[in-house]
Amino acid sequence: MIVREFIKELRNCHSMFDAVSERALMESLQVFRTFELREGESASIGGFSGDLLFVVIGKVDVGNNKAQSHGAPPIRFPEPPQLLTITAIEDSWLCHLDVDAFAYLAGIEETFDEIKAGGQCSAALLEKMRTSTAFRRLPIEYIEDAIKGITEVNVRAGDEVITDGKEIEAFYVISSGRAEVLRLNPESGDMEKTEDLGPGDEIGEEAIIMAAKSPCTVNMVEDGVLFAMDVAKFREILLRPLLAEVSPEVARAMYNAGNRFIDVRFVEEYDEGHIAGCVNVPLFDLMKRRAEFDSAKEYVVYCRSGRRSAVAAFKLRQLNINAVSLKGGIKAWPYHELLEPTGG
Repeated sequence: MIVREFIKELRNCHSMFDAVSERALMESLQVFRTFELREGESASIGGFSGDLLFVVIGKVDVGNNKAQSHGAPPIRFPEPPQLLTITAIEDSWLCHLDVDAFAYLAGIEETFDEIKAGGQCSAALLEKMRTSTAFRRLPIEYIEDAIKGITEVNVRAGDEVITDGKEIEAFYVISSGRAEVLRLNPESGDMEKTEDLGPGDEIGEEAIIMAAKSPCTVNMVEDGVLFAMDVAKFREILLRPLLAEVSPEVARAMYNAGNRFIDVRFVEEYDEGHIAGCVNVPLFDLMKRRAEFDSAKEYVVYCRSGRRSAVAAFKLRQLNINAVSLKGGIKAWPYHELLEPTGG
């Protein structure tokens, strides 16, 4: 099946995929594991508890003669080491979704859209950064600060971006143009070309992280444009402490004190089981429902493993809402008497 056709069917499969653009899905297929089963074929597959399996095309039996077809709710993976066994009733295409990775991808899309709508960055620069691997790797909560610290630098063929043995002035990502890396050969004493760099490649991070002088020279071989972030900002983003999070024990004390609990997982995950008395506000809906939060209250935000809740807590704190993330998510919550079952 052509990838674009598969993406189209996937987006028709469930509304949660509307949160991510077709372009982003095309660029980030690593968060999905797609596979085909012919009629009569069976497969036993494992995944993290909470991962989802979508029947994108066709129909399968997921056990006990329970048929699942295109458009039906996703199948939830069991706790490891249990496997999910499925048999194709007809030729089928399936998608195994890493929920946390997908939530991160959607969160990046939302963050870039919010920055663009706020006019905080030129649309051209923002779009280049949006498609840059280097910046898409940043934790979501750091993206806005990173964008504020970025400038564009025009360079010409022959320019030295960084020089061997000298201090690094900035961290760079190539937006356009090409460069070459020259390193000293200790045996010959000559500078030798070791790498070719192009759009999306990074320059200078090695020396900055090690707090050392540049171990190489990078020359532009074509005219181009670089994204530049000064060293102090780069170190700040890398080294700043993680967002406030609390252990399950502290969260239990906050629960007993009447603090509000917010579950930012998908509705399907919430329905499977959640902390009693919490409110389900999926991460993708958080900003739309910001009016529901009271700045005079304290909130404990949780998800499955703590990754999405860290983003949610950061967003709420930007709104001056006192929110902390539950360390380890509901997977680490030991107080089973406070869990409500499916549909509870």
